[in-house]
Amino acid sequence: MVEQTANYLQGRGPPNFLKYDWLIKETIMNISGDTTTDINSNILRLAESLRSRSTFQVVLESLIYTSIIVSGFVGNLLVLYIVYKSARLRNVPGLFIASLALSDIAIIALATPPSLPSLIKGYWVSSFAACQFQGFVVIATVAASLQTMALMSIDRYFRVVHPTKHRFLFTLPRARLMAASVWILALAYPVPYLATVKRFIFHPGKFFCFFVEEESLAADTIYVCIFYSIVVLSYCYINVYRHLRLNAKRVQGWRTNDLKTSTLNAQRVQGRRRQEIKTSAEDAKLTRTLFATVLGYLICWTPVLIIDFVEKGVGEWFLPRWVYVFYNDIGLASSSLNPIIYGAFNRTFRQEYKTIFCFRKSLVNQDQSSTEQKLTQREKVPITEITIN
Repeated sequence: MVEQTANYLQGRGPPNFLKYDWLIKETIMNISGDTTTDINSNILRLAESLRSRSTFQVVLESLIYTSIIVSGFVGNLLVLYIVYKSARLRNVPGLFIASLALSDIAIIALATPPSLPSLIKGYWVSSFAACQFQGFVVIATVAASLQTMALMSIDRYFRVVHPTKHRFLFTLPRARLMAASVWILALAYPVPYLATVKRFIFHPGKFFCFFVEEESLAADTIYVCIFYSIVVLSYCYINVYRHLRLNAKRVQGWRTNDLKTSTLNAQRVQGRRRQEIKTSAEDAKLTRTLFATVLGYLICWTPVLIIDFVEKGVGEWFLPRWVYVFYNDIGLASSSLNPIIYGAFNRTFRQEYKTIFCFRKSLVNQDQSSTEQKLTQREKVPITEITIN
């Protein structure tokens, strides 16, 4: 079956594809030593489906994939620029937001370049080293994103539930160390798989290189990361929600009591309470924004995880190709979602977006208004002269 598959691709593939027949051989031998299984026919089926698409289908899939890449890359660059520019975001939450944006930029800038031409051409156009690098980057950046969001949830938990401990634990230097540790740990996740002398392989349906689904614990480290990250996220945000709800009831009680008291001492207490209410409201808004990013990430990645676990249970790539295309697009779409969420939920980002996108418009309006003023002044000159005479 290996030779049949290689001959098929050599016979119908373009000439420069001949040197990449290692790809299908490597794929089949990584999945199963028994080359007579149905797994190999599924690889052949997906490879043929990728290569035999109509021109319309190629253009449509490529445009969708390219739009996700461009929007995610530009959007996250804007996030980094706003965090750098805005003094209000030069804090611990801003640092974690920047780290999350970096992980999204990394997966777009480093993992998608080999996939886009492969999607257009209908076969893997890059080298063996590029395939290994892409598989490494995909796992590392996904782990970095998940762990950064888990770290953000821990920050919110201590900020809302244990504010005294938060001031000690989450100083800016320590937050930088935490963010760096997350990236170091994320880079270590692909190592156990590579240490087993296995290699990342090209999936003709997903059109990127990834590990074999049926491998042992070495390939499951990313799922371990996903599991404990979701546990941490769930625990932290559930407790934050409960505390904010109790705090809202307490604030309502304060406001009711403030209406009944008007002494000098009561006014001082009211002043302190107003400051606490203001701080609590700001924490609630920021927590809502960060929770929205987690929710968006889970919405995008839940179908991805379902497909992965179904494949892992069955032990072969049996799904239709359009399911795998959806898998890749929606997983990558999570990288372009965060900038939109920040603009929708956070006033600082919203104002900066307006400043950036309305800059040229404001300049045009200023030029028009100045021109109108000059014309008005010129019209007034002869009127004044007539009145004097």
